[in-house]
Amino acid sequence: MSKPLFKELISPDEAREILFNSFKLDPGVEYISIDKCYGRILAEDITSPIDLPPYTRSLRDGYAVRSVDVSRAREDMPVKLKVVGVVDAGGRFNGSIGVGEAVKVATGAAIPAGANSVVMEEYTHLDNDYVYIYKSSRPGEWIQYAGSDISKGDLVYRSGTLLGPREVGVLAGLGIDKVPVYRRLRVGVISSGDEVVSPGSKLGFGEVYDVNSYSISTLLLEDGCETYLMGIARDDPDSIYNMLSEGFAKYDVIVFSGATSVGVKDLLYNVLSSLDGFKALFYGLKIKPGKPTIAALVGNKLFIGLPGFPVSGLMVYLYIFSDVIRRVNRLPPREMHVLEARSGRFFESVYGVEHLYPVFLRRRGGDTIFYPIKTDSGAIATLGQSDGFIVIPSDTTYVDKNEKYRVNLFSLNTRVSDLVVYTSHSRTVDILLQRYIDVNRYVLKRIFTGSIGGLLGVKEGYNDFSTIHLMDEYGGYNLSFIEKFEVDNAVLYYGFWREIGFVVAKGNPHGIREIRDLFEKDIKFINRAPGSGIRTYLDIMLKRIATQIDVDYMELCNRITGYDTLANTHSAVVTAVEQGVYDVGIVAREAVEGYNVDFIPLHWERVDYLFNKYSVGEEPVKKWIEYLSSEEAIKYLSMYKGIKIDEKYFTRLI
Repeated sequence: MSKPLFKELISPDEAREILFNSFKLDPGVEYISIDKCYGRILAEDITSPIDLPPYTRSLRDGYAVRSVDVSRAREDMPVKLKVVGVVDAGGRFNGSIGVGEAVKVATGAAIPAGANSVVMEEYTHLDNDYVYIYKSSRPGEWIQYAGSDISKGDLVYRSGTLLGPREVGVLAGLGIDKVPVYRRLRVGVISSGDEVVSPGSKLGFGEVYDVNSYSISTLLLEDGCETYLMGIARDDPDSIYNMLSEGFAKYDVIVFSGATSVGVKDLLYNVLSSLDGFKALFYGLKIKPGKPTIAALVGNKLFIGLPGFPVSGLMVYLYIFSDVIRRVNRLPPREMHVLEARSGRFFESVYGVEHLYPVFLRRRGGDTIFYPIKTDSGAIATLGQSDGFIVIPSDTTYVDKNEKYRVNLFSLNTRVSDLVVYTSHSRTVDILLQRYIDVNRYVLKRIFTGSIGGLLGVKEGYNDFSTIHLMDEYGGYNLSFIEKFEVDNAVLYYGFWREIGFVVAKGNPHGIREIRDLFEKDIKFINRAPGSGIRTYLDIMLKRIATQIDVDYMELCNRITGYDTLANTHSAVVTAVEQGVYDVGIVAREAVEGYNVDFIPLHWERVDYLFNKYSVGEEPVKKWIEYLSSEEAIKYLSMYKGIKIDEKYFTRLI
């Protein structure tokens, strides 16, 4: 059977309706130990097998008495009673209290026959075998009667109750050790692709770690499922067929990520349709991303085919499939895990399809604000930065600043960020931030960008703070770039100096000493991404050299093998050189600590602290400014190789 090429795309609403009408599997009931029942759904009504409490007991330490005997007791005229016994919790008084008698009782102790009240110990005085009572006590005072909490035969919980700590405690108090609960959906999870390997394996060239099995499994756990990681299906029909056959023999649902878009190796639909009992529900949705999403039944079991990109897979599962899974598991919809927020900026969308757009959340002025994450849905960084996603309607071409949207959270445990930081990679700044967060317990959103990314983030209101180290053609730092990019909301503090240079293999086998060696020696270079401070420095120096030797600047760059080979982080450069993939890269000295490489110094750059003017009044940012100027921060800055500070540290420049 040939695979259809998304000829009948349906809307997300239509897809959900099809799923709710088609997938009606009943997982059944099981009895489990009470210590395992937290988070499960009760499958039967529970009636109490006993009275609770099972006996009449004292609620305070004191003396069990007949209330009539102490009715005239006052502080200045105590009543004297004879103590005829003592009862501790779990103990018993075999007699009966008579006129003028009392029994000493502990909290939780059984009330002796004949007593109808308890006088707290604070209002008594014991003198040998007698007790003086200084306060009257009404009938029933500080007594809990048998069955007054729950009586035998009372309906305690109805079928369908979600069992939390309170419910589990009550069941234990009733003496119930086996609890009837609905069986959870058993879900097999499969990732696919010849390039995908399991975490813990060594990555070969062109390979990536399996992300989806673990991220999707976590969502399935939140939706009440039992998950089973089945491994990675390779891009051949036999591998896919064998894993699907095994999965449907064992599990109620199969979630398969990857191999759903049109392409030479996209074999999934053809293999799936060859299984006995196959019935397609839909193949193709009017959403972006997620157009090639698949749903099918194999017998009465559900197949879910998700996009292979991690963020796309999460968004599509949550938007299309989560609530049908939760319904079968008898959990409420994820509606409670959606919050309303305002857009922090204007951004464009795609007309004609519902657009699932990943966002991150932050607090500002008492409001919850979301900002779009503008990176590839296949990027792990996008997954790490995103708190959830919004759904932009198909007839909408943009989201305006301050426009309200509902944010679908990626996790039930999502916390809104108090402090958003865009910085370049710096171990020193990492340590300062971590110590600050450890003390103040704020929620930090840390996004790694180059200096220009941080600068533009402040301008557009994304972030509260950034480090920037941009040298201009005159050797000055940062101020000219703030003016060039018209960052009117900038607050800039003088920071620290950081040594930058070449990272080379141990022993420097190519004898690399200066920038000219990049094009004069037969070596492979790995560069930093445009927008980073170090890349800006390198390009300025290359322009100077090009002028000195009377060569076109672009021609000079083309002479450098690897000039256009880019790494987003210092550590990526260092690792590539250490592994021998490249001969040389340009990094900060602090980045080479702990690696088996050598460092060739070139220059000291200045790293300044850039703040968003509209954030400096917020408490987390105010405290961060105070911390950066503190003696502790200065001490830590002074500890690291390749970092130095001078007398201008933390003076305000703008």
